[in-house]
Amino acid sequence: MADEPEASVERIILFSDGVLAIAITLLILPLTEIHPAEHATLADIVVENSAELAAFALSFAVIANYWTIHHDLFRPLQRHDGRIVLLNMFWLAAIVFLPFPTALISDGIDGGFAALYIGTLLAVSVLSLLIANYLAHHPELTDREAAVGGRQHVVASAFAVGAILIALIISLFSPIIGLFGLFLLIPAQVIAARVNGAGKVST
Repeated sequence: MADEPEASVERIILFSDGVLAIAITLLILPLTEIHPAEHATLADIVVENSAELAAFALSFAVIANYWTIHHDLFRPLQRHDGRIVLLNMFWLAAIVFLPFPTALISDGIDGGFAALYIGTLLAVSVLSLLIANYLAHHPELTDREAAVGGRQHVVASAFAVGAILIALIISLFSPIIGLFGLFLLIPAQVIAARVNGAGKVST
């Protein structure tokens, strides 16, 4: 039987997984309101509701990616304190809020909707960075052998925050380009991987 600290950490992880599952489930709700016209084909439905489908696919991929990040961050956790619980709650709040701007951008990206969507992603990424940084500086909460991995998460999260911040700024002037600006996350993570790789070599 797991000791009390490990059991308590497991409850936090299970609760977090449940919240993410709910957030992903909420993404499908706008699609349930699609009512195809009479004699409409599957192609007609897809074309007519392409924005809703694209928003669903994007946010599903985003939440799934954040879940893997969260899993990697909390996997070495052996005990917790009040601050990591609070940071995790804020992170979960931002995640569960994401279906709202997702529904908005499925109707249109103007009027600040794209900025709200990207801003929500920025909030999640900033909180991921804060969690990673906190765990990196509190090895007593984790398996001490995870210290190097924690620093790597800090670097990766910092580059992600930078890329999303650039996309957010762009979206204030051009919403569509701002959304495409999220693809900056790809080179940002490539660079972060190289920085982390260089760090391994130097150590």
